[in-house]
Amino acid sequence: MSADVTGGAESRVAAALGTADVVGLDPAGQFAAVARLPDQLEAGYTRAVAALAGRRLVAADRPDGVVVCGMGGSAIGGDVVGACLGAAPVPYQVVRGYELPAWVSERTLVIAVSYSGNTEETLACAERALARGCRPVCVASGGRLAELAGQRDLPLVVTPPGLQPRASIGYLATPIGAALETAGLAPGFDEQVAEAIEVTADLRAELAPEVDDPDNEAKVVARRLLDRLPVVYGAGVTAPAARRWKGQLNENAKTPAFFNELPELDHNELAGWETNPGLAARAVLVLLDDPAGDERLHRRMSFTAAIVQPRVAGVVRVAARGALPLARVLSSAYVGDFASLYLALLYGVDPAPVTAIEDLKARLAGGGAAPS
Repeated sequence: MSADVTGGAESRVAAALGTADVVGLDPAGQFAAVARLPDQLEAGYTRAVAALAGRRLVAADRPDGVVVCGMGGSAIGGDVVGACLGAAPVPYQVVRGYELPAWVSERTLVIAVSYSGNTEETLACAERALARGCRPVCVASGGRLAELAGQRDLPLVVTPPGLQPRASIGYLATPIGAALETAGLAPGFDEQVAEAIEVTADLRAELAPEVDDPDNEAKVVARRLLDRLPVVYGAGVTAPAARRWKGQLNENAKTPAFFNELPELDHNELAGWETNPGLAARAVLVLLDDPAGDERLHRRMSFTAAIVQPRVAGVVRVAARGALPLARVLSSAYVGDFASLYLALLYGVDPAPVTAIEDLKARLAGGGAAPS
């Protein structure tokens, strides 16, 4: 186990987090879906390579930039792949919204990712991309985005249906990398996928429900987060993993959570821990270390932890694994995936439903004026 946990009171419960608890509180099979990440990476990459073979992705020999359009669990793959590019050869941006950047043209590689195929914002971006002469690569399990791809003969990578988008990151991230690889912007992405499969398969065995604490890193972390406010910090390749932790804690454990990244937070948020001790004392800081990353970021993370630790309920450090960026970002995120599910069990909630989000979608679909 690689997590380092300091400070904080013991959990208010000593509930078991074994296989029987998973069966009882996870009827939709979120644990099983998350456990299939290594298989998703392999199958998703294979599907994408086959779907994109021989397709011309932009109206140029080489794209002048990359824009990944998506929301929520369909967008995080864009952040993950972006972290794998290092010094990106062209501008690279993930768009979470309705509008494309002004610089997008027919020479830009646009990738529209919507697991359901019906995400309002992503569909709007795909239509705007077409209006600018782009031929967006579409990633979806079906829906209107897949229909649009068929109508306009656009490159389409079809993902398996029936899952939650947040439990489909292997299917949703690999097509983005494969598209960049096809366009000559991510050479060696296949090697990154191969290592990520190996690293996450090893982690899966360590984080499974049948592995008891204290040998199960995700269970230990979940207990530290119970009845606390999780604040997750990443740096470099672990910055997308911090965003992923936040979203998984929100959707799976139904709890507020926040994230930020170094070095930016050291220029503002760090000062925010100085007052309001009652609020700070309810927080647990989760630090996503990258031992293979930039030494300057590693030092900043250590000093930041030393400053914040006396003010919060505890500090948890999770170390990335692997040599290449994809394995490192996904290994950091994978501990959070499992921890969020175990935290859901500790709270006694089913991790699958996202009632508040579905309520919002229903209200938007119903039309009418928003409440003042």
